[in-house]
Amino acid sequence: MSSQAPDPLADELRLQERAWERNAVVRTLYRGWYGAIAERLSRVEGATVELGSGMGKLRETVPNAVLTDVEATPWADGVVDAEQLPYADGSLANLVLVDVLHHVPRPARFLDEAQRCLATGGRVVLLEPYCSPVSYRLFRAFHHERTDLDVDPFAETELSSREALDSNQALPTLLFFRHADETATRWPGLEIVEKSCLALLAYPLSGGWRRRPLLPRALVRPTLAIERLIAPLAPLLAFRCLVVLERQEPRRR
Repeated sequence: MSSQAPDPLADELRLQERAWERNAVVRTLYRGWYGAIAERLSRVEGATVELGSGMGKLRETVPNAVLTDVEATPWADGVVDAEQLPYADGSLANLVLVDVLHHVPRPARFLDEAQRCLATGGRVVLLEPYCSPVSYRLFRAFHHERTDLDVDPFAETELSSREALDSNQALPTLLFFRHADETATRWPGLEIVEKSCLALLAYPLSGGWRRRPLLPRALVRPTLAIERLIAPLAPLLAFRCLVVLERQEPRRR
């Protein structure tokens, strides 16, 4: 009798699906973030494609989104590699990545592809981990994913393996905050039009996908109100970031 080979991505998505149903705090936070993503999507002509769509929850907020993942899953419409996008030049309105860019082995190749595939005015909208002085230490101490601020985010060598769940949570911080000027120079067609630090209190108290929440559901909204009041402290405390890149008019030669 043959046994089915382990599928780490499928196992992780099943874990997340159980957490989504069980953990109302995580569910509330992510739904709010999906709403923020939807508000920032470009309205130019073209498809909105989510890379690494996981459980497909973006579709609750963006019904017309094309859901893709690096492997076939029950929620994805197709299999797409972020480093080799199967779309024509200038054909997409939006690329959405939620907790995905830091899993891409060569993020520079993804940015090359995004610059190629987006129509003028099209956008990349990313929700990713952020390494603040507080979150960096907690990520390093307690999170199961690697968090290394000492890598070169522009390297052509693979910064993580081809395994779907391998990652470096520090990559978005390096690309769009610490080395934002170099990112802008390397990809002049992708202007960083927005970047914000968020998730100061409620998210770390939510327990995430693997732990029980320390924050009662009834206190989520009051806690988010406190976060808004202490927003100036976000660079010191934040666990997440929201980044929006917009495709600019190609330069004439």
